Amino acid sequence: RTLHESLWRHARADPDRTHVFLRGDDGAEQAITYDRLWREAARVAGGLRERGVERGDTVSLMLPTGIDFLRSFLGILLARAIAVPIYPPLRLDRLPEYALRQAAILADARARLLVTISRARPVASLLRPTVPSLEDVVTADELAATGTAVAEPEGAGDDPAFIQYTSGTTGQPK
Repeated sequence: RTLHESLWRHARADPDRTHVFLRGDDGAEQAITYDRLWREAARVAGGLRERGVERGDTVSLMLPTGIDFLRSFLGILLARAIAVPIYPPLRLDRLPEYALRQAAILADARARLLVTISRARPVASLLRPTVPSLEDVVTADELAATGTAVAEPEGAGDDPAFIQYTSGTTGQPK
């Protein structure tokens, strides 16, 4: 019925089967098994619940494509929250413009948390004062280190999974 239920079923039925290959900046590929992705997402979900995230809350992801994005996205679903992906900043010379667009998205979505990587935390922290709903900026590692991992998926097939906004490059994000 749900993406996270499918991951859980595969992790139980064939835990060592590769779910996805991730290619690093150096070109090396890393195989991510169903079991690994399930365990890491379940720990992220536990960390979200420890921080008070509940069903229907929105959690934003400012992460590059990689294991942190995958485990955080699925962890948000496991916590029965709604993911709001935003792009990490690409150009430091356009940081103020970037911050305005992303703050508009976070405010509109009423994001409670923003998950990012450690080196992007200073940029993410710039957004926090302009988004009243934003309670904290955290990393996937911080979430995975706290709380109790969820044991199995919850939710229904009609629960929202994520909210996607336009980039806002030609106007306000929608």
